[in-house]
Parts: sequence; structure tokens; C-alpha cells
Amino acid sequence: MIKVTELQFEYGRKSVYEDFSLQLTQPGVYGLFGRNGSGKSTLLKVLAGLLFPHGGAVEVLGFKPAARLPAFLEQVYVVPEEFHLPDISLAVLYKTHAPFYPRFSGNDFLSYAEIFEIPRDKSFAAMSLGQKKKAVIAFALATHTPLLLMDEPTNGLDIVGRSQFKKILSGKEHADRMVIISTHQAHDLESLMSHVLFVDGGKLALSASMQTLQRSLYLGVTDNQADVAGAIYQEALGNQWAYVACNRDTAPGVVNLELLYKALSMNKQGVLDAVASVQTETGKPS
Repeated sequence: MIKVTELQFEYGRKSVYEDFSLQLTQPGVYGLFGRNGSGKSTLLKVLAGLLFPHGGAVEVLGFKPAARLPAFLEQVYVVPEEFHLPDISLAVLYKTHAPFYPRFSGNDFLSYAEIFEIPRDKSFAAMSLGQKKKAVIAFALATHTPLLLMDEPTNGLDIVGRSQFKKILSGKEHADRMVIISTHQAHDLESLMSHVLFVDGGKLALSASMQTLQRSLYLGVTDNQADVAGAIYQEALGNQWAYVACNRDTAPGVVNLELLYKALSMNKQGVLDAVASVQTETGKPS
């Protein structure tokens, strides 16, 4: 569905991507992680055809996004971190925007709006930021585009709103679409994600399924720091220690994406070596 080969992209003299390559072939929820300024939002915009690569090749759903063909645009939807909505109602948003997306489901849109408890008798100017964010997400999910790109979708949502978002996205009607979510709120969405992508230094540092991560890593908490000797990463939690280590057991470990994100940021090579060892043993890609 997505093939990026030796992508190059710069903002002026600042290089964001250089020889970045990525290939995704299966539907699922992909978590896109990386430090601030690593280019996560830029990558989503390149995939959507909102920014044009300065080198390399990008193919999405069989199209070159930069060509911005209608047949491509109707299959991709982007939820940006920052957005603006005109002062209209949900009904007008549906009437004016839904026709651009042939798979759009009006029934699902109304159902998602009800789950999100979005007031249908108010215009967007009268709604809170959280309510407007829910409206944007509800519309995006109802488009049923094969590719959905979301940049920090849970920012601005309260605890209930985040739970509602997970409930909707986990619905069986979204099982056959590819959803790429750029987020720093790893803990909010880890139960949904089937695959993790980590961007670092303008390159794809890690691409692994959750199943591979569970086989290769063990993330736990212990009362005794001596128990974490040789850990890939560790940090103090009051009188306890949280750590990431190689999974020496045959049973899959529990993956805490927030702790994994820290381990990748502080000891990337240690994580990569652990994942590579499992891939070598199984003979299967991530």
C-alpha cells in the first residue's frame, strides 16, 4: 500500500529526510514515533501529497501522491494536529464534504458523533476545542478511506474522549484500512496498534510488528535494581525500577510503548539488536 524509496526532503538548508525508505503492505494501525522535529508530520504530509519530495520515490495505493489525482485523493484522509473548521454544523459538514469520499458512511458518521457526544444543535464556533476535534475524527473515520493519516489525534481529548476514540477505531469496519498515527501519547493507543515505526536521524530506525516486539522484548517493573543488570533501558519509578530487556522466555512479553519509546531514544541499538535476534531466529520479517 505504501512504498517510499530513498526519500529526501529539506526545509531550506535543514535536511529532514535523507535516503529514507519504508514499505507497508498490510492493513492495520501503525504507530509512528520519533523525537520532536524528527519529521513525523512531514512524512504524513508527503504520503498525502501535501508536501512534495525533493528526491527519491513515493508510491501510495499505486499513485504518486504529488500528482494529486482525484482518484488518489478520494482514498486518503488526513487529520492534522492543528486544524480549522468553518462555522457550520455537523449536518452541513456532512452535506458539503462527504461527496468527495465515495466510501463515506452517513450512518457511521452519526453513530460516531453520538458515541463522541458531539452536540448536533451547535455550530463549530460554539463548540469547545475537544468537541471540534471529535467532529474532525468522526468525519475522518466515517470516510472509510483505505488510508487514514492522523497526527496527534488524541491531543485535546479528555480521558473519556480518548476511550471513545479507541472504541470506534477498534470497530470491525476499520479492520481492512491502513491507519498511520503519529503520536507522543503512546500509552493511549498501544492496545490498538499492530505495528510500530520509529523515525530517527532522518531514517527509519525501527519497523516491527507488535508480535515481534512481544517476542523480542520484556518490559517490566522490579523492586530491586540488581534485577535489571544488563537491561537495554531502565529508569527509577519511586522505589521501583522500570526496565526494558531482551525477552528470554518463550511466552510473549508485554509491550509498553511509552517505555519502549524511551528505550529507543536512549539506547536505540540495544532495542534493534534484540528485535533483530528474534527476526533471525524465526527467519521472518517484522
